[in-house]
Amino acid sequence: MAASEGRIKALMDFLVNVMGFKVSFVAKQPYLLGLSLEKRIVPRGLFVKNLISKGLLAKVSGLTTLFASSEKDSNNEAFSSYHNAM
Repeated sequence: MAASEGRIKALMDFLVNVMGFKVSFVAKQPYLLGLSLEKRIVPRGLFVKNLISKGLLAKVSGLTTLFASSEKDSNNEAFSSYHNAM
């Protein structure tokens, strides 16, 4: 699946400008191009950003854990405890 220039720009814009990741860090994660920006990356990113702003999470060290885990994994007890704290 080839990624369009617009899709790459939208992905980089969100991860760099909204989430605060460095361009070089994001560029080393090619699997992100295969994930849905609207269904996976933006919702999970905003959820984690909200946790950080409320002091419930210190920082995000890796994109794989955040975005590559399956829907089943992301709904496990760890995420549920954050949902309940909010």
